[in-house]
Amino acid sequence: MDDDVERLRSLLLAMSEVDVEAAEYLKLRAQLIFELVRMHAEQDLLERLRPIQDQVDRMGARDPDFDLKRFMDAGWE
Repeated sequence: MDDDVERLRSLLLAMSEVDVEAAEYLKLRAQLIFELVRMHAEQDLLERLRPIQDQVDRMGARDPDFDLKRFMDAGWE
């Protein structure tokens, strides 16, 4: 989380005297997390995969001579 946002969050909690251990706070927190997960799940799969595909593209072309088995075996020696 951005440092400024974290400081503002901490300040807001301190000023509002919110008991972060209270059941109401924990329930609200759980509801917010649930809603974020639900909204994320509604995103199109291709839209969610785009950042990963972009990273793979930036890695460049794959080495056709790379032997994954030999590489993994060498790691066990």
